[in-house]
Amino acid sequence: MNLQTSFSPLRPSRPAPDNGRFDLLDINALQDPGSGRIVHLYSLVARCLSCEVVFKAQEGDGLVSTSVARVLRCPTGCGEQAFKGSVLRQWRQGSHAL
Repeated sequence: MNLQTSFSPLRPSRPAPDNGRFDLLDINALQDPGSGRIVHLYSLVARCLSCEVVFKAQEGDGLVSTSVARVLRCPTGCGEQAFKGSVLRQWRQGSHAL
């Protein structure tokens, strides 16, 4: 009796997502006027550079906050990106992609 099993790796039906880079279009946040620290991030408006969809992300709906970073997720599922608050503090309208 042959107990050896064959293994065939699963291949995804579409290419694996890249790192989910986003072009940040707008930030709605409460910032400390002295330090610039983000006290509360209400929402982000971003364009996914993979699928070109423009979306608004809010906490629990495309945006997850952790103790060290915020994670932005494309609603089409093609990617996500984690970034630190310092990146958001430095963002200015018309700046480059995150």
